[in-house]
Amino acid sequence: MPCAVEPHATQMRTRRGQSLALASDGDPTYIVRSGVLMLEISLPGAERQIAALFFPGDMLRASFAPPRSKASLLAASAGEVWRLRASMLDTLAAREPAVRGYVDRVLANRIALQALHATTLGQFDCEQKLATHLVEIALRAGAWQPAGAVSFDLPLSRKDIAHYLGLNPDTLSRVISRFKAKGLIKQFDRMRTLIPNFAALAACTPAASALIDLTGARQVPVPLEATA
Repeated sequence: MPCAVEPHATQMRTRRGQSLALASDGDPTYIVRSGVLMLEISLPGAERQIAALFFPGDMLRASFAPPRSKASLLAASAGEVWRLRASMLDTLAAREPAVRGYVDRVLANRIALQALHATTLGQFDCEQKLATHLVEIALRAGAWQPAGAVSFDLPLSRKDIAHYLGLNPDTLSRVISRFKAKGLIKQFDRMRTLIPNFAALAACTPAASALIDLTGARQVPVPLEATA
């Protein structure tokens, strides 16, 4: 995060389930410093949809929500965000190359990640969907351990994971049971999830290599060929 942004941002501590304002003047922009944010969208006559997750380093604007939709921005976990007006961020980007580079990079990654998520929903089977979700969380919020293990707190409940991945909750429970039986996960709850072998989990999704590149996870202790 370019240091030029900090003096112009309001720093906010968030708690799990806290709602953050989107419908206000100035197209509020949020930069995630820690924790995870969740963008929910509902259109007239349609149920709510978890449209996107935002991890540390990500940025989102109120204008990311589709017109004429009811949008909610929620803290999926405790953390910290910076809030500033979009016009201020645009001004900083115009005069600070580092800020412009950050904005361009983050927006490009967001488009690519949303494209991967659309592919996951449209083409992957249920096991590939869950593996993709867990791989992304591991890469973006995981604590690496010896021998390629990784642990992390789940930002979403099981019900929300099913919703986010377009799965029936019962189907998700069966997939979790299969993953546990295969040794792909040892623990699965919101307090702490343990992946004993990241490479084995990554091998379950065609999106793993792309996620490694997009998240900039240069220190991932697994060769890329293991995720092919």
